Amino acid sequence: MHVAVITTFVELFEAFSLCNVVSTQLQMLRHNGHHVTFVAGDGFMSQGAYAHPAIEQIRLPVLHVTHESDLADRPAAFRSDVDFVKGRLRPAIERCDVAITHDILYLLQHLAYNIACRELALEFPNVRWLHWIHSAAEAHVDFPRGDPRRARFTPFPFGTIVYPNRTDAFRVAQQFGLPEDAVAVVPHAIDIAECYGFHPLTRAMVEHFGLERPDVLSVYPTRLDRGKQAERAVRLFAEIKRAGASVALVIANFHSTGERFVRYREEISAEAARLGLTPNEVVFTSNLPPLPGMPGPAMTRTAIELPHQVVQDLFRLTNVYVHPSASETYSLVCQEAAIAGNLLVLNEDFPAMRELYGDAALYAHFCSSQMLTVYAPNEAAYFSEVARDILAQFELNPTLAQRTRIRQTRNLRAVYDEHFGPVLEAARASVSRAG
Repeated sequence: MHVAVITTFVELFEAFSLCNVVSTQLQMLRHNGHHVTFVAGDGFMSQGAYAHPAIEQIRLPVLHVTHESDLADRPAAFRSDVDFVKGRLRPAIERCDVAITHDILYLLQHLAYNIACRELALEFPNVRWLHWIHSAAEAHVDFPRGDPRRARFTPFPFGTIVYPNRTDAFRVAQQFGLPEDAVAVVPHAIDIAECYGFHPLTRAMVEHFGLERPDVLSVYPTRLDRGKQAERAVRLFAEIKRAGASVALVIANFHSTGERFVRYREEISAEAARLGLTPNEVVFTSNLPPLPGMPGPAMTRTAIELPHQVVQDLFRLTNVYVHPSASETYSLVCQEAAIAGNLLVLNEDFPAMRELYGDAALYAHFCSSQMLTVYAPNEAAYFSEVARDILAQFELNPTLAQRTRIRQTRNLRAVYDEHFGPVLEAARASVSRAG
């Protein structure tokens, strides 16, 4: 599908949230195979997602209406502005399937663009238009026919209004004289990788393993010594999955390439499989497959260790940190997990953990070099109880629940698959039905 994204931007402001909204749309469109034309005002300098070489660029004249009196005082000049915009915009519209605009229908200052788009819509009736409204709705005003201000309050030909929440959609519908169900709702996406400046390897891991999706996501950075008891974390995650949650545990096992480490890793992998966990649910970074966009030498290095930035990136995605280690002096990794907002699940059988991390954590019996726990009736039954305690925290802790919800439902892939993509497809399908 060929999609034109039409804005009146003249500068890329990092603090202007609409610039971020459009950036995520460009990425979603490009990642899903659409041909994209981006339209902005003269002087706009594309950077970041806007500057991708696959995106065609078109610029419009900067022609803003400053006051309603402009329309009465200079009608011929306003008409000339509309025609000038049409001339610049026509090459993008005549070869696109769907045109997306941002606040062009809403703002008085964009009235010349509004009317130009309406006239082009009639000129190219096979193009479908999606108009994002980013501001609170205004009361409907019934201007007489012939008054250009009428364009801000009447339906757009071959177009659909899009708003980011359902609650206020009826107000937007009233502004344009539409039934409420004529307004589509698409929440804004967040580019998590861009927001946190993720390392290319983190981006590749997230894409390959779908790390935005699990209900319970954890990373365990550790040298794969048996005293770190990674298998107990795996057993706990098997019980969390059995309790009905989706899971992923990334074991970032550094400096673990020797024969004894490999043998231990294979033992844990085999046990994970027996417990019903897939290779995407228990991931060893010393054994990563080829990842998208990552050169061979960089992947070779991951067998030895991950860059520390990648571990920190993963902590910004994860929501639970399980630390079953049998012996520690301090554990900086617990500290890093905590500062990133993870729920800590620490070893009750290693008393120093309580001294270091206090009561703002869950504690479970994982056994330790100081204390051996005998599980009754068995370890699986005990970890099943711990799994329920962990999942209960998502109901008790709104911050934990909200972090997880936003990661799962507002990432680029989820917003496209569940909201943006269906609205695009519905727009294109309407052409076939009309034909």
